[in-house]
Amino acid sequence: MVSMIARKYGSHIFIANIWSPMPYSMATPESLATIEDMESRDAKTKARELSRAAEFAGLPATLIVEPGDVVEEIHRVVHEQNIDLVVLSTHGRAGWKHLLMGSVAEELFRRLTCPVLTIGPCFTKVLSEKSRIKTILFPTDLSQESRIIFPYLASLALENKSQLVLIHVLPEEAGTNPDARVLAEPLRKEMETVFSPHVSPQCQAEFVIDFGNAADRILSLAGQRGVDLIAMGVRKAPEFITTHFRNTVAYRVVLGAECPVLTWRPVEKWFDWFMAQWQMPPSQ
Repeated sequence: MVSMIARKYGSHIFIANIWSPMPYSMATPESLATIEDMESRDAKTKARELSRAAEFAGLPATLIVEPGDVVEEIHRVVHEQNIDLVVLSTHGRAGWKHLLMGSVAEELFRRLTCPVLTIGPCFTKVLSEKSRIKTILFPTDLSQESRIIFPYLASLALENKSQLVLIHVLPEEAGTNPDARVLAEPLRKEMETVFSPHVSPQCQAEFVIDFGNAADRILSLAGQRGVDLIAMGVRKAPEFITTHFRNTVAYRVVLGAECPVLTWRPVEKWFDWFMAQWQMPPSQ
């Protein structure tokens, strides 16, 4: 996935392995220094092995191996190196470790100022360098935060001649009405009115209204359509996200998706510019 994107756009890759020194409360200062040196060497070895993988052959790459807090260090690298896209993965672990990796991933994609492409533990869709993104799923609650990613997404769809599937999920109780689909049709039409002008005539777009748990319905539709990418606009992380596990829609989609999930949050200095894209003529 990373090499495919890098070759397509002529990118320079920064391979970052941020490791957190393990707490050894009973170790002497001398033995602690030895242990940390071993951990550092192990982290560097793994990063070098990754950089030498066949898929990265011929691509310009820089290794960054640092001890410290993962979120803080990645944030620093993104700022200092002016990174355009962060690609990260969550481990297929169970229990608290699984939740921890998901929590770190969510804190990163809600804090970083660039788009973040997350490969979750359920990932099954492997894209080769000759692959193209055929179907993109765009979940939206119709807020400005969720819409901000769409101009970028429409451009990506045009470049790949992708089909766009847009979904808005209403509460489960709203779907208990026998006429729910009929009553929701004006909302579906509103989605079409808002987003269609920004979709190229060369791309197909489908607008879906569903009912139930938002994350479950998004993942269900993604599986049914075999989508290659889910893209979501997200809100900035609140302060307490670092100390409380969140059951947010984005969190659950990232951990349950079988394809990559692209997220982007509004950045104050860019927000007005991106919202102005809604006033521009549609892409051709």
